[in-house]
Amino acid sequence: MNKEEILAKSRQDNKNHDPYYLEARINGMKYGRIAAIILALTLFIIDWFISGNRNYGYYGIFTASFAADYLYRWKKTDNKDDFYAGALMALATAVSVILHFVHHL
Repeated sequence: MNKEEILAKSRQDNKNHDPYYLEARINGMKYGRIAAIILALTLFIIDWFISGNRNYGYYGIFTASFAADYLYRWKKTDNKDDFYAGALMALATAVSVILHFVHHL
């Protein structure tokens, strides 16, 4: 194998493990989550003002996003503060889902 073949094989083997690629992917997911939260919150507020009802399904999306983030961080770092925040957000998600179905029956 010559140098170019070795470099090409190395690039192919490390294609998805490039630090720049991983950082871009993490930032993309973070900004995507922020956009989803803003959209859910905006729809929640618009529904509230137009119909006078609160659609807790949107709020459930909002809290579920935070719950997943905190609990994932807790699992990876064993930080108790992340666990408590994640558990609280998971509880808020459960309450929101229950309220969503109670108000739509």
